[in-house]
Amino acid sequence: MGIVGSPIAQVRAPEVWTGLFHFHGLNIICVPFHMLPEGLPDFFAGARRLRNLAGLIVTIPHKPAAVNLVDGLTERAALVRSVNFICIRPDGRWVGDIVDGIGFVENLKAHGVDPRGMRALLIGTGGVGTAIAFALAESGVSELFVHDRDTARSDGLAARLSNLERPVRTGPPDPAGFDLVVNASPLGMKSDDPMPMDATRIGAGSVVADVIVHETELLRRAAALGCRTIDGTGMMDHQLAFMAGHMGLGEMDFSAATARRIAAAARR
Repeated sequence: MGIVGSPIAQVRAPEVWTGLFHFHGLNIICVPFHMLPEGLPDFFAGARRLRNLAGLIVTIPHKPAAVNLVDGLTERAALVRSVNFICIRPDGRWVGDIVDGIGFVENLKAHGVDPRGMRALLIGTGGVGTAIAFALAESGVSELFVHDRDTARSDGLAARLSNLERPVRTGPPDPAGFDLVVNASPLGMKSDDPMPMDATRIGAGSVVADVIVHETELLRRAAALGCRTIDGTGMMDHQLAFMAGHMGLGEMDFSAATARRIAAAARR
């Protein structure tokens, strides 16, 4: 199974998936592929010739582009217009799905946070941000504000959610007054990245979540203010069972708890 993105060094998927495959006695490994955006169509064309590819995970920045490189989409992926996992059907068809949003909301709940009724701010409306926006709207947040430096992108997302009668507005990246603050942008992946928002404006009672899989400066500052903080590690772990189900492995244990236990054992 492959995972394609740019950059790729930060991903945990190869470690976690390969450990889970080994745990279940499956002859599968997860291999990272670093591919720049301009090379993605050629990469997909070449990968389609492989006869031993079990599936393909798609990560930043390729999720929106992958929509146009598969043979079909799940209803969810068609709605979000983004793909983060490709299932290869027995007939050879590539079907794209997006489970980032599901993984994000399930990770919140695993930390004791139910977004229902919350006033939420989401920063970043790329592939993962869009998926999270739809999932938060479906989960019953009372209000959803979205922000992106690319205002056309955030405006477009707000329009699509509004067409589905979801409570969404665009606005500045000001976290004051929000119960849930989400960074779905890549800012914070590198130590010298600028902050995605003014962290001093975050309320002490807020929940602050980041899609990045390590503790970011945003999360450190939010924790210092007394906020509950959640990084992106569990978001990936809560997607595993959905992806495994697409691969026909739904009867096996690909739970987040098992993934964490196997990853921890591998580091000893």
